[in-house]
Amino acid sequence: MWCLVSQANSVILEVQVDPKAIGQECLEKACDCLGISKECDYFGLKYQNAKGEELWLNLRNPIERQTGGGVVPLRFALRVKFWVPPHLLLQEATRHQFYLHSRLELVEGRLKVPDWVSIARLMALIAQADGGDYDALSPPHALYSQCCQIQPTEPCEPKPQDFLHRIVQQHKEIKGMKTSTAEYWLLKEISNLDTFGQEMFHSKFGYNGISTIGVGPHGITVYRGQDEETQNIPYTAIQSATSQRRMFHLVYLSLDGEETSLDFKLDSSQSATGLYRAITEKHAFYSCETVRSAVTAQFIRDLKGTIISIFNEDSTLGKKYVFDIRRTCREVYDNARRALYCESASITPPEEKEILGRHDCADCENPKCKESRECLARLLDAMLCRICMDRSLDTALFPCGHAVACLDCARRCERCPLCRADIDHCRTIYLPIELTHIDRHSPK
Repeated sequence: MWCLVSQANSVILEVQVDPKAIGQECLEKACDCLGISKECDYFGLKYQNAKGEELWLNLRNPIERQTGGGVVPLRFALRVKFWVPPHLLLQEATRHQFYLHSRLELVEGRLKVPDWVSIARLMALIAQADGGDYDALSPPHALYSQCCQIQPTEPCEPKPQDFLHRIVQQHKEIKGMKTSTAEYWLLKEISNLDTFGQEMFHSKFGYNGISTIGVGPHGITVYRGQDEETQNIPYTAIQSATSQRRMFHLVYLSLDGEETSLDFKLDSSQSATGLYRAITEKHAFYSCETVRSAVTAQFIRDLKGTIISIFNEDSTLGKKYVFDIRRTCREVYDNARRALYCESASITPPEEKEILGRHDCADCENPKCKESRECLARLLDAMLCRICMDRSLDTALFPCGHAVACLDCARRCERCPLCRADIDHCRTIYLPIELTHIDRHSPK
């Protein structure tokens, strides 16, 4: 079965999966095509139902059950599901997808920017990331006009007449900034916005005076009429949340410690279920140490599966998982960092002679080149085991704390070679990736 997965910049990927495959398989294949191998947990796939609503594909359930089969190839949109600040993203390909999605959110008005000054700065970063340095002979007017759709949250003052000039000035000031750097700083700017990471759920008629509910990293934001203030409900204050058909019911503790309820009527039962799912998953992702079994094991059955389960409780027939979250924010970051470290450590860097040979400066008499070669040689020697002088230094001895040997040599020592203190135990140390695996003869 073929699936078409579109990115936020409208570029489409073709992914082939088994007809009975679950959503996770389709997501992982799409991420592999983009070079995102360790941070798939931040993303999800969206699809449109028969009513035209955009819904998240449940990655633990079969694709066909959710889309109803549909016309092949099936169409999905790759989007960021869990937003995190850019310094937590370890792969450049992941940051690029975050940038594409945030740019789309800004242009379409879902990310609210407070004032014109911030908008000018963001537009300059977008222009630098998409088109490079400002060129007076061919200025990116088409890009500027597209980004001019961004409006401030509360336009307390009219749009400045020299607004385009301000953008150009901001663009000129960041001349020479690399594309990846511009993308990083744009993500850094939007991570400070109030609506960063919020998933919005709307009601056409504003039930109980509530027009929109936003589910974000820290809790729920209730948006009422234009003249009324927004209400923030942290996850720690939520007592219970349920959805039934189009109604969503929330019980929480007010600032006075009193139990308060909130009812919100959405446009469809699937939207109400999506709101309940978003609150549970985002609370688990951002606030918990690990995803509890009460979340991962929660499922429902269709009628046929319910009948079969009366006779066999372990039957998987008709089982449909409610949530697809697997890891929390901390677990995703730790797992990705560990996997990337192991992946980089398995690559043997070139030897000293190869590094010097690349630049053809082995016989260069320039004092700076000579000094650099000597520093490199001293650095490589310093990172070798002081006992065998063959393998890399990767073990610390305790209780003295000296790091002078490789693991094989450390295990054969009873006393520290440096201070002669008795060795209780030894532990592996993890040096920066650039300094590991420099063994000259037998790299690990």
